Amino acid sequence: MKFVGELERKEWSGVTYVEVEPQYWYENAARLKDQGYLFPTMLTAVDWPAEKKVQVLFLAYRLRDAQAVALGTKVDRDKRELPSLTPLYPGVEWHENETYEMFGINFAGHPDYDRWGRIRKVLLSEDPRLFPKDRYPLLKDSGGYKNLPKVDWANVEATDQEKEGLYEDLTYVYVGPQHPATHGPVGFLLGLRGEVIEDLIPRLGYVHRGVEWIFEQKDYTKVIPLLDRQCYVDAIGWEIPYVLALEELMDVKVDRKGQLLRILSAELSRIQSHLLYIGSFAENVNHLTAFAWTVRDREVFINLLEMLTGQRMTFNYLRPGGVARDFPKNFVDVYEKVVARFKKHFERLIETTLDNPTIAMRAEGVAKVSADEAIKYGWSGPNLRASGVAWDMRLNKPYMGYDDGIEFEGAIGSVGDNLDRMLVRFEEIKQSLKIIRQVLRELTERGEQELGQHLRRAPPFPRKPGVAYGYHDSARGENGVLVVANPSDPKARTRPWRVHLRSPVFVHTMSLKYLGRGQLLQDFLAFYISLDTCVAEMDR
Repeated sequence: MKFVGELERKEWSGVTYVEVEPQYWYENAARLKDQGYLFPTMLTAVDWPAEKKVQVLFLAYRLRDAQAVALGTKVDRDKRELPSLTPLYPGVEWHENETYEMFGINFAGHPDYDRWGRIRKVLLSEDPRLFPKDRYPLLKDSGGYKNLPKVDWANVEATDQEKEGLYEDLTYVYVGPQHPATHGPVGFLLGLRGEVIEDLIPRLGYVHRGVEWIFEQKDYTKVIPLLDRQCYVDAIGWEIPYVLALEELMDVKVDRKGQLLRILSAELSRIQSHLLYIGSFAENVNHLTAFAWTVRDREVFINLLEMLTGQRMTFNYLRPGGVARDFPKNFVDVYEKVVARFKKHFERLIETTLDNPTIAMRAEGVAKVSADEAIKYGWSGPNLRASGVAWDMRLNKPYMGYDDGIEFEGAIGSVGDNLDRMLVRFEEIKQSLKIIRQVLRELTERGEQELGQHLRRAPPFPRKPGVAYGYHDSARGENGVLVVANPSDPKARTRPWRVHLRSPVFVHTMSLKYLGRGQLLQDFLAFYISLDTCVAEMDR
């Protein structure tokens, strides 16, 4: 595929990277879409002050053959502006918001201009009393998150910005961030006509910690424990993409035993996360029995993860080249006893959940999302598959040894409603049990083989400059981590130059601006819970 104004082309992370001249940014993105790259997965930036440039990267997939292209360009640091890609890829809207507030890049034609006359901040406060107006924290010379204004909270009041852009003919109701219908501190300003939502403004950033900036202040391996905090429900799911990207930059290979232990930890984590999802959705539609049962059964899988990794919630388990601990000797015996009991509980959970009339009323036929809509807005993981899209990165774009003799099937929905999103997770739990059974069989056959042959030889940091994108099809979707190494800079020799987290929850929540319209108020709350959110990774 040819690009207009192409300056450079290279391969990284199974991705074709193409750098083009800034004036051809939009035209080349349109060519990508015409060639079938319909799935927008990430848009972010990297600051290069020595070149007086800021590099913008846009990553898109072509689902039919699992090809990926990263379109890049570099804009002048003193004139940071590009055309918005939202007319082509609506799913990058909040990616552009985030890139604006972190790097100050203006995206001309962004949807926010039509309503607010500017690009709004979604993670940082727009109130200069709380965050400096012209501070773009991921520019290398900005000062980051240091020396922020000291806030006298007793004298801080709301600003008129809270009322900007609202429609006078609608009644606005604010749900969250303390409202029991929202999991974690996130809010929604809902514009209602009667009980029908006609306008929806998500509000997040309440737990924004600036973790990408924090990662850039840490040595490479010291980032790993912090990744667990991005989503405590599926902490392993964030270690995997970062370590995979780091291994590519270091040119480090992992032996088969290390791969198996990683897969084992990932699937155990997927099961306990899905159980919490099922219980939380049931609780939010007033089915409390299912919630109690899932909390009980989830606990045994957390115990197994603790036995495997040494920790119960934030695991710090993966390392470049392998994992931190060897396989426990009596793990298989404990696992088989746990699973024999769990399978009986699980069948009763399915029966009592799907036979419950409240679940049927709040889930079946509610909040349907078509395959085209899910792809357009960049959905991934179980939510995408529930809309009928057969895209599971473990199968379609395999990594970490999933394609080495491990057999399982992807769970695919047909309607794309709340019920399908639950059914897909029920089936994924069954498939994860199938994967774990195969992994344990292979580990048992390998016996006492030494773990981590490559672990001792893994360097503490990359020796060469480079870019890598690690991904993992986690319990919530595509967890992606972009890592940029720039060892030529003295301050970045042992630290990542840039780390960007691609959060599926961030993407799914953004899409509610559009997919939530037309829903009844009570149905919207069930729709939001059906997406399986984890606010910490969204706010970063």
